[in-house]
Amino acid sequence: VQFAAAQRTTSPQVLIQKHLIRLLGVLLPNFKMEDTPSLLEVDMFHVLVGVVLSFPSLYWEDAVDLQPSSISSAYNHLYLFHLTTLAHITQIVISSAKGRARSHDNSEEACSAQSFCREVCQYTSGCFSQDIPGWLVWDCVKKGIMPYLRCAALFFHYLLGVSPPEELQQVSEEGQFKALCSYLSLPTNLFLLFQEYWDTVNPLLQRWCADPVVLSCLKGKSIAIRYPRKRNSLIELPEDYSCLLNQASQFRCPRSSDDEQKHPVLCLFCGAMLCSQNTCCQELVNGEELGACTSHALQCGAGVCMFLKIRECKVVLIEGKTRGCLYPAPYLDEYGETDPGLKRGNPLHLCRERYRKLHLLWQQHCIIEEIARSQETNQIFFGFNWQLL
Repeated sequence: VQFAAAQRTTSPQVLIQKHLIRLLGVLLPNFKMEDTPSLLEVDMFHVLVGVVLSFPSLYWEDAVDLQPSSISSAYNHLYLFHLTTLAHITQIVISSAKGRARSHDNSEEACSAQSFCREVCQYTSGCFSQDIPGWLVWDCVKKGIMPYLRCAALFFHYLLGVSPPEELQQVSEEGQFKALCSYLSLPTNLFLLFQEYWDTVNPLLQRWCADPVVLSCLKGKSIAIRYPRKRNSLIELPEDYSCLLNQASQFRCPRSSDDEQKHPVLCLFCGAMLCSQNTCCQELVNGEELGACTSHALQCGAGVCMFLKIRECKVVLIEGKTRGCLYPAPYLDEYGETDPGLKRGNPLHLCRERYRKLHLLWQQHCIIEEIARSQETNQIFFGFNWQLL
């Protein structure tokens, strides 16, 4: 985080200012530029990090290297964080607060949520239902905003060096929520933020709600991301490895009609079955010939992907077009051993613990690190063309 903040001083300030204006176009629709995404189409934590790190570029002038004072920076961080938080609350209410209930709750948070829903209903010309009970809206907001608050607390901790309170280590979600609000200078009733900045936020709320994408979502013509966002996971694998072998035996390459033996691989991200190491499925991408796995990885995982070579019982990790490594498959025999190449022929069954490690390898963004570590420890003296995998 500190390195990213320092990079601002080495990059062209005009370029950073353009980036900042584009980010602010999401939050301040009167700054809207061409192709600016809607409020429902962005990740607010991404916007928060971008505006906080790029905002000091506004102090820059030709031939004058101005820097904001510590007090100015503190207020900038606070107001930018409050603005993105207000936008995220609106995101959650519009996309995730749905349903009816007969229960009544007259708490302060429920009443504030109900009042906010009436404003949203008015600004969306009735597309948003104001019949949703306030307590349900507050519950959706509280659950949906927790990941954002946790990320924001970590970001400001490493940016500013302010230690978080010990209460954040509590298992209780209620205790964590109150500690996060205290650490981030937020009221525990988040809707009070709208009341505090109402004169400023009211016109912004009107523009957010009047966006065609938002209205399309409320009318059921499009689908918006719901909060809290569902955590991605690897595909479900069968307990018995013979099920995968049966799938591989029935696999037919969609681009080839001959009876040549294929090398089917299974993408562990999306479950797609691909034809690997065959010229029939090579694709031309930006003037380069890429194999089925490499081209699929660009679309499925932005160049980083994880495949299971079914007929060899090996996992392949790929990063980019030129790097990759082999990784033990999560299938073990009765002796607790893997069978690379299926040479022993013992029955294999899924090991949940090993598959969980693969899952963590992906979720913790450690695939590239694992590939680098593997290439360092396994000194391969012959080259493998990962580009054509």
